[in-house]
Amino acid sequence: MQPASSHGTPALRTRSRRLLARQGLLDKLAGPGDRRCVVLQAPAGFGKSALLLSWQRELVSADTDIAWVRLANLAEGDLHFMAALMAALGDIDAAITRHAVAHARPDADAIERLVIALVRGIAARGRKLVLIVDDVHCAQSGNVLHALQLLVEYAPPNLLCVFASQDELPMTLAHAPASKAVLELRDDDLRFSLPESIAYLGMRLPDLDARAAAAIHRLTEGWPALLRLASVDVRRRRGVRSPLVLGVPDPEPFAAYFHAHVFPRLSATQLRLLTCCAAPTRFSAALCTDLAGESFTPAMCAALLEPLTREGLLSEAPQAPATGGERWWHLHPLLRSVLLSHFAAWPEAERLTLHATACQSFAVRGMHHQAVRHALAAGNRETAARLAEHGAVALFVKGRLAEMIALVRQLDACTIGDNVHLGLWMAWVELADYRLDDCARSIERLRATPGRLDPAMRYRLTLLGCLLAIRSDDNDVVSRLLPELLAPPAAADDFALAGRRNVLTWLYLHTGDFEQARRIQRDEPLPLVDGEPVIGTLFGSLVGQCLVGLSFAIEGQIHRAERVYRQVLREAQERGAHCAEAARLTAQLLVEVLYEQHGPLVATRFIQEQLGTPDGLIPDTTLRMILVSNRAQQAAGRWPEALAHLADLTQADGLLQRFHMDRALACVLLEQLRIQLKSGDADAARATLRKMEALQARRPDAEASSILRRVADVGERARIHLAMHDGELPLALAKIETLLTRYEQRGQVGIVAALLLQAAEVERRLGHTEASKTRVCAALRLGHRLGLMQTLLNAHDNALPLIRTAAAIPKLDPVLAFFIERIEALAQSQRDEQAEPPPTQRFRDDRRLTRLLTLREAEIAELLQQSLPNKKIALTLGLSLDTVKWHLKNIYMKLDAHGRRAVAARMRHELELEHDEGGSGK
Repeated sequence: MQPASSHGTPALRTRSRRLLARQGLLDKLAGPGDRRCVVLQAPAGFGKSALLLSWQRELVSADTDIAWVRLANLAEGDLHFMAALMAALGDIDAAITRHAVAHARPDADAIERLVIALVRGIAARGRKLVLIVDDVHCAQSGNVLHALQLLVEYAPPNLLCVFASQDELPMTLAHAPASKAVLELRDDDLRFSLPESIAYLGMRLPDLDARAAAAIHRLTEGWPALLRLASVDVRRRRGVRSPLVLGVPDPEPFAAYFHAHVFPRLSATQLRLLTCCAAPTRFSAALCTDLAGESFTPAMCAALLEPLTREGLLSEAPQAPATGGERWWHLHPLLRSVLLSHFAAWPEAERLTLHATACQSFAVRGMHHQAVRHALAAGNRETAARLAEHGAVALFVKGRLAEMIALVRQLDACTIGDNVHLGLWMAWVELADYRLDDCARSIERLRATPGRLDPAMRYRLTLLGCLLAIRSDDNDVVSRLLPELLAPPAAADDFALAGRRNVLTWLYLHTGDFEQARRIQRDEPLPLVDGEPVIGTLFGSLVGQCLVGLSFAIEGQIHRAERVYRQVLREAQERGAHCAEAARLTAQLLVEVLYEQHGPLVATRFIQEQLGTPDGLIPDTTLRMILVSNRAQQAAGRWPEALAHLADLTQADGLLQRFHMDRALACVLLEQLRIQLKSGDADAARATLRKMEALQARRPDAEASSILRRVADVGERARIHLAMHDGELPLALAKIETLLTRYEQRGQVGIVAALLLQAAEVERRLGHTEASKTRVCAALRLGHRLGLMQTLLNAHDNALPLIRTAAAIPKLDPVLAFFIERIEALAQSQRDEQAEPPPTQRFRDDRRLTRLLTLREAEIAELLQQSLPNKKIALTLGLSLDTVKWHLKNIYMKLDAHGRRAVAARMRHELELEHDEGGSGK
């Protein structure tokens, strides 16, 4: 290969390929004019040569001279290097090397004399020249390194030296006069950012969607060579989906690369140590000592591992709460997958021994999840069950509910056996996984053996039963459990008592006792765990305040609800990641506020851009987001899509049927009936009404069930729509009067406002003009007081013209007149909306944490890894600072990360947990 080139020809001959323009790095390379040296130092595969090729194209366009020398292609010896260097510069201009040849003499100063002659030739020429020396790590001769050192020290202003090396540069630039003008780019700088990975993979795989590209990026951690190998694997499978697009590590496409470019750089001791460390998902120097054997000490292990961090093979993992400040690492995901294939080839006895050792080490440190995982991998189910039972209690009483669920989720039925305590904890897992029928059976089974549960565990069972009832939208069960809930035993833990407070609030607000619901949160003492207030979790005080806001919203007092939501959201954001669950619930509840003030299109964008997924934390938010998203489809005139969405939800295997959410199902059926009537399909609407009647008939004793009473009321509202459609106006008015009384008694005045407008329309059709205007004014006064605009617009098809009739009333209250103007402006803004709303969100069964990130959240998480502050993230992505903070809050919640540095670590940790079965080596 030619070692050099002139400025008008390619400096490095390679097969033709498209290069991703990494503008950020290219801008750094362009840099200030007084820069003398650029150093690219990173392991093989980090795209050093590709970056230089991209830069070369810009330099050629700028008419800059380029000389390129690759030491890997040269035979050993000083003469070979000097000949290659002079040939590269001579190809640019023979005058540069003419004096060097003339003054060549074989003595101790020959190298310095040659360099001086070359730099004088470069200076005399005057044009900008970039000298690229690649593979500097291959330099074996001290004279070669001395020559490179002198080139930097003696460089004239028009010479820029660029050195690329896999290792630390075997020379020092610190004392050079040009040291302040040295740019160093290392592996962290050369990694692809998430947007770069998506762009690169999109260039190589045009059909790959952005979410799959983001999954590959997380696996490769932006390592350019691994991205290229991943793209090759995805392309070669020809219709068979690569596990990489799902975020699943697969060692096969990468094994050859690691064996050729990584493992040869490791000592046998380091490779053995890393193979031991591949079995756990995280490790410390002390843990490595336990796994590797008595011949190792923690200091020795730390010394062996530290250089690998600089190589990009290890990353720091967040410290576990009970580890006493130990430093923890985890392996690169793809490197770990390759090492696990090595570990699987070890003798079984050796593997089992290592897992048993790891189990003991993690148990001593209080790292329950890891201890149980390794106990199972060692084949010791009894130990795993004992550790899980102890760990579940320890985590629950500290309020770490998500960690407790992840711990117990590892166990299978054989390991749990007839252990009733583990059976209870597994029921919590079933609830978290939305396996509501399984959870109900577990609770029934545990209640049948009351003597085997101590009082504290039995109270946790009561609390679980209440949560299941809330998730199932069955407040009657909560009412039946109320006596147990109100009588906690002396042994009840503080976290369970905190949960009791919020469950009682929920019960009272759904039985219509709104003031009592608010009184519990206002008057009862703040729940404490270990002397600290429980604030941000599902059982915390912020969620309790969310429920207070919800009590106002159910009453229809949107203004008051919004004030509570905004206050909770502000406090949750100030407190950070520990309150992310409360912040997410608040954001979900704010959807209703946005819907009323700005309409369904704006509210739907908020769901998709800010929340990512429409799965609500409570049934009320689930229902609201379903209806808001669907009404956005209707507002855009996409009636078939809206009907199809609702039909999916009402199928036997749909979301609402599977989770027995009868109240929500009835409301969705009502929405479906309204669309069918608007579309002129009265027969389909009557069929939908029959489904509602069948829903009510599933348990005919409606009077004993608050849920079925509400289902029956929704059925009456459907009959009102049908009666108005069929012209049975006196019947419709009678039904409206009955429902008005019922909803007023319950305090659900938001629905009252819509019913008043329906009554006004019936009166108008009956010719009762004054009565109609009176009803309209009553609806407007109520809507104004409560902050309801979209509810009034959505009352029926003729709502807006009917509201306009009130504007013509002589001496109309100016407050009502202005409120009418606001409603008209809202309706006009929806008519003017040109952009189609995003597709209706569907509930996902894939509940892995990293899959819950939106693409925007993933971009921000990637920029966090680059240590960018919020303002720079906002500038980079073209967002406002508040929007960046909002996304950060959601990222912290979804990844259970408690700070910026923990975001990347939490994503990797969650990925490791998903594939622990493959990591057992069994």
